[in-house]
Amino acid sequence: MKKINKILLLPIFYCSVGLAYAQTGIGTPNPLGALHVDGAKDNAATGIPTSAQLANDVIISKTTGYIGVGILNPTVQLDMRSTATENSLGLNTTTMTASAAGSGAVRYDVVNAPVGAKIEVSDGSVWNKAYIAPQKAVVVVRKITSQAIVQGSPTTIINWSEVRDMSNSFIPGTGEFTAPRDGTYTFLLTFNFNSTIINDGSRVESQFYNPVTNTVLASVYKTFGQSMTGTSDDANSTRSTQAGGSSTVTLTLTAGTKIVARLLHNLISSGSVALRVTTDSSDPANPDDGFNNLTIIEH
Repeated sequence: MKKINKILLLPIFYCSVGLAYAQTGIGTPNPLGALHVDGAKDNAATGIPTSAQLANDVIISKTTGYIGVGILNPTVQLDMRSTATENSLGLNTTTMTASAAGSGAVRYDVVNAPVGAKIEVSDGSVWNKAYIAPQKAVVVVRKITSQAIVQGSPTTIINWSEVRDMSNSFIPGTGEFTAPRDGTYTFLLTFNFNSTIINDGSRVESQFYNPVTNTVLASVYKTFGQSMTGTSDDANSTRSTQAGGSSTVTLTLTAGTKIVARLLHNLISSGSVALRVTTDSSDPANPDDGFNNLTIIEH
């Protein structure tokens, strides 16, 4: 009897050893990991699943023990970097203290003020909100179409040609900038008019104006000396003169504040003077190119 018992136990022992190295498949007859779950049961009986088939699979690597969701060979302990479009990790809030959760723990916080819902990371002592720097506003526009600036009446500069708008905060047609968030913004305006006979002691005022509240938030003046206007002190001669300059202002704005750039002048007694623009905007070497520009930078 003792001899028979030994013979019977031997196959059982070998079966147990074999099971220790087995691969388990759930929903698939072709497991490719220590544990392979095919959620949609769409894998082929042989071979490597396609990317679309792998998208609904969960695999535990038989060599590393790493978990792959949607990928065949996870390279970190939990790897979800599949080719599918549903790659995301769902988190929720917890009432655990940062010390109880431990350093490196992550949670989704929906309560804490004042910044509202954010991902938080524990450093072992406190929960710290993960900070994502916003795309700062950077606007660069220039004038390549002529515009008449009426004498004695503030005129909004419109129909800009957009070179850059990093935060989609500027409307070229209306010349309207909207502050994307509370902060400090610098506006740099350069302007130049076509040559004309200008009044003695004339000036040009650059205005940075809020069209919603009808308020000039900042203005810069540039004055011009005597022009040859044909009077006796000019030897009865006339000479056209170009008026131009630049203005820089820095403003603290709240989110949603709208700003346009305006020009106000008394260069001539009546009528209007056009801004100097190129006749060929595709030629940067054109002598009339690049005189009228607006740059806006968020700090």
